[in-house]
Amino acid sequence: MATKTFPDTQTCALPGEKPTLAVDVEADLQGRVVSCEAVLANALWQLARFYQAAGRPADATACAERFLAGARTPAAQATGCLRAGQLLEQQDRYAEAEAMYARGLALRAAGVDVAYFLHNNRGYCLNLLGRHADAEVHTRAAIALDPTRHNAHKNLGLAMAGQGRFEEAARSLLEADRRCPGDGRARRHLAELLAENPEVLEADPALAAAYRERRIGLGPVRRA
Repeated sequence: MATKTFPDTQTCALPGEKPTLAVDVEADLQGRVVSCEAVLANALWQLARFYQAAGRPADATACAERFLAGARTPAAQATGCLRAGQLLEQQDRYAEAEAMYARGLALRAAGVDVAYFLHNNRGYCLNLLGRHADAEVHTRAAIALDPTRHNAHKNLGLAMAGQGRFEEAARSLLEADRRCPGDGRARRHLAELLAENPEVLEADPALAAAYRERRIGLGPVRRA
């Protein structure tokens, strides 16, 4: 059976609507589809967050998977991978979250902000999994994308500390604290690092001066 096509100059009409050029009808319908998909994607993400807050992680994950299944472009898929990874992190499923971030990065289609957090969050998970050298690679990649954010500087510091490179760790943690003093995690990590390794300050007067300037005390630290 031959397929019927409409020349762009031909008019056609949907039920209940006035005759219009076929090309305009097509554009209008495609626009409606895109609009509906955007509404659905947002609703799925909000529902996932609701389920997460309600203590229903399986339902939250199912919404994230449905979001990913409906993502039409690689960029949207990368965003979905970031969001799904964040949900998995909140469930303490760090290996699965790391794999989800890796999936998003493999698409090579994320915008700068999404790519930054895919690298940064992957580095965070890799640190928790004890893979500090791999974490260094991804936190440095995040910093290369946006050195003004503090998150990756903090996670790079933890990656350095995990490899026994305490002076480099202290510098990265100081940089994180300098860029966002309101987030006390880097400061707490630095306090613990220097309490356990005071020789770091003795070996580097410039680092010691910066440490004193920020008035950071020594003491135990909480988890990142």
